[in-house]
Amino acid sequence: MKNERGLVLVVVLWALMALMVLAFELSRTMRVEALTALTHEQETRAYYLAQAGFHRALHAILRAVQLGQDALNTPDALDPSAPLEPVEIWLRGDGRWVRETFGAGGYRVRVSDEGGKININTVAEDALRAVFTHLDFEPEWGEALTDAILDWRDPDPLERLNGVESDYYLSLPLPYPAKDGPFDTPDELLLVRGISRRLYDRVLTDVFTVYGGRRGADGADKTNLMTAGPVVLQAILGIGAEEAAELVQQRSEMSGPDASSLLVAYGQSPGSLSPPSVMTIESVGFVDDSEVTRRVAGVAERPGAGRFRLLRWQDWKRES
Repeated sequence: MKNERGLVLVVVLWALMALMVLAFELSRTMRVEALTALTHEQETRAYYLAQAGFHRALHAILRAVQLGQDALNTPDALDPSAPLEPVEIWLRGDGRWVRETFGAGGYRVRVSDEGGKININTVAEDALRAVFTHLDFEPEWGEALTDAILDWRDPDPLERLNGVESDYYLSLPLPYPAKDGPFDTPDELLLVRGISRRLYDRVLTDVFTVYGGRRGADGADKTNLMTAGPVVLQAILGIGAEEAAELVQQRSEMSGPDASSLLVAYGQSPGSLSPPSVMTIESVGFVDDSEVTRRVAGVAERPGAGRFRLLRWQDWKRES
């Protein structure tokens, strides 16, 4: 009888342990599912806040152009003692971030003039080599990147001294042929030998474009230095990173004529300070009391006042 009671006690203890394990697993699963649901909700809210920021900037630019509010080129356009309104910053297209709140969150938006970058399809060979030299690339690396880019975009299958053609790309674990044609998007550079995701994201995405630029008297694309970012100024003018950043800061505090005079001193055509005709609008949505963000970006062409055409759209699961 005592043995039977002892056996019952052991069975009861094992049953209690099994129930405790099941209860723990159920509790853990419920917590994980609740956290997943909360994260999904926050990501959804952040995504639509990012969308709101994108359309807010695009509408503001189109509306200002439609109303003829292009006053940033006049000497008295800016009051140095007063901060610029968001639409005035976006109209400049010089890549400065603007933060606005919206409900229980908000967005950060910047507008970058594609004309303020270097067109990878039309840049001359010597200018392309100078870009990598001015950005302090090792000479051998810069030569190899230049030749690889030129081999990718030219129509012939001939290899330059430091370049590669289809034979190299077809030997990769995931083979593909050389394009032998113009780049369709800037991130097609990631297919070119020697260009890593890290190099592209940290440097080249801010330097190169495929969306054209301002035409010069010789018919070639000209980079608009009035909207160019510090990396582009460094690449074109051959100045240091600190000097380029200071130049951008000074330019942002001046009206059109005064800002132009800054750049004329470098022996370059400065371009114009006017609403960009092709722009990249990046927007990062965020939710209060959360680290979750969502980022979207679109390249919009403005063929006329009050109208636009979306050339490219990107969104990321998380901000990169």
